[in-house]
Amino acid sequence: MALHISYKPGEQQSLQAARYFHEAVEGLVATMVEGLDRNEYTIPASEGAGLLLRIWSADALDDERLHDLFDRILAVRADLQKLRETPDDPQCVVPIATNWLAEHLGGADLYLELSLELDGEAAPTPEFSMALMRGRSVMISTDTLFFSWLERDVFGLTLAGHGSYLLEVVEEQQRWPKAS
Repeated sequence: MALHISYKPGEQQSLQAARYFHEAVEGLVATMVEGLDRNEYTIPASEGAGLLLRIWSADALDDERLHDLFDRILAVRADLQKLRETPDDPQCVVPIATNWLAEHLGGADLYLELSLELDGEAAPTPEFSMALMRGRSVMISTDTLFFSWLERDVFGLTLAGHGSYLLEVVEEQQRWPKAS
């Protein structure tokens, strides 16, 4: 998969793009979640803390698919950390976006929310949410980042305070054999 990436820097740009990107994918995610069943998992962490994972999917996930999903969550969280460290580097975005757009989890449609549960806190603190259609990310959201599908083969990524990226999937150049 080849990507054409354009970047526009600036805090105002990131805010405007976030609004636009959210509006573009909001209906798609709402429609997708309507037909899915919700399951909740609590994962104990260090003392006084834990993770709350809410998953909307067509079928309950068996242990193997849950394990695959946990691996996917860890990979996305690592990608998010890389983007926080180098938000203005388009070269950093290429492998991350390529990974997000590749098929995972057997092509499943699902939506998930990952939150931190801390003792003494009334409500869990959202960590990130992600929507997958046919196993490909169509939305990833944190408090400082928003990635979304905009239209066929076009995606947006905004990083709060830094700017926004427009990513377009393009066909790789075909090489023609030399005439003999």
